Amino acid sequence: MSWTLQRPLAGQQTAPSRLWVAKLYYLVFFTAIGAIAPFFNVYLGTQGLSGTEIGLIGSLPPIMALLANPFWGAVADRWQIHQQVLALCTLGAGVISFAFLWATGFWPILILVVVMVFFRAPAPALVDSAVMDIVGRTGASCGRQRLFGSIGFVMASYGLGQILSTRDLDAIFWIHGLLLAIGCTFLALLLPVERIAQRTNLITGLKLMRKQAGYTSFLAMNVLMGAGAAGFISFIGLRILALGGTEAQVGLAYALNAITEIPVMFAGAALLARFRPSRLIVVGLLGFAAVYSFMALATSPIWILAASPLLGLLYAGFWMSVVTYASKSAPAGMRATGQALVSAAQGGLGWALGSIVGGMLWDGFGGGAVLFAAACAMVAAALVYVVGHRRAHGADTPAS
Repeated sequence: MSWTLQRPLAGQQTAPSRLWVAKLYYLVFFTAIGAIAPFFNVYLGTQGLSGTEIGLIGSLPPIMALLANPFWGAVADRWQIHQQVLALCTLGAGVISFAFLWATGFWPILILVVVMVFFRAPAPALVDSAVMDIVGRTGASCGRQRLFGSIGFVMASYGLGQILSTRDLDAIFWIHGLLLAIGCTFLALLLPVERIAQRTNLITGLKLMRKQAGYTSFLAMNVLMGAGAAGFISFIGLRILALGGTEAQVGLAYALNAITEIPVMFAGAALLARFRPSRLIVVGLLGFAAVYSFMALATSPIWILAASPLLGLLYAGFWMSVVTYASKSAPAGMRATGQALVSAAQGGLGWALGSIVGGMLWDGFGGGAVLFAAACAMVAAALVYVVGHRRAHGADTPAS
């Protein structure tokens, strides 16, 4: 089963030039993420939290995202208020971010993270949905929009890594909060989102997606991928510090990861035209497993830094393939819901599992065990996807 892009209501054609809003949104949003993601678990460590507590803080919010992503996506699709929902989400997440400046202890921090994630988690899926609709009508490249997010992430993670120390990590909450509450909220109201004349009932649409050959294995793959990614992202900073590295090297690792996404995103249209999305997904997953295994064996932060650029190359192709599949799998008027389901599987359930297991492995066996487990999750994700895709071979699936 395949779904064609529906035409917007008459008189609502989006000029390709309006894509600058999407580019700028990606830039600002991922600058905010780059300001907090590489250093948040380091901050938790300075607050005296154990590896298990850090794992729990990383696991419960994704469960909230598992609920928040489909909820906000369904609200946006049902009433065609994507701009307003996106603005509300980023405003709420930005305001909550400032509360971390006064929070101390495990439970207050956990509650704040859960609430912040409820608002922030749906934002990427809502933007991806809008961008996929625009590029479907204009012929633009989705990768060339998203690459601005990689640029923002690199600037923030590398720049802050050079100037921050464990004594002044409060700055990450100021930067994160201001960029979301002001920059992203303003841009959300300018984002060119088209109203769809044809709508599909939510329950009917979900049933249609579930019945598509290979779709269940696609979601299962995203759960396992999210688990592996959580183990890496949540603990790689602590792993670098444990090997004798510095905060600057933590920021550099994230920056090297993101900067190599940029050329792949730029050439995204040509890449997707040359290689099937299913192939890029499998190559990405197995590549992640290989790099994680190498990092698990590393005895110096230098080796981790040397391998980090490979992850960006792999992730860019993987991301473009996944959002393309999710967009083509969704019925008319449900593309935000489709992207949200993928986000919930990967950044919700998968991330929760990976954070819990990663925290326990960190306390019991150290960072090497966490990265080996993350590699195993990526291999399992590839196997699940390949088996599901082969069973669906011959069917008219988006990945075909």
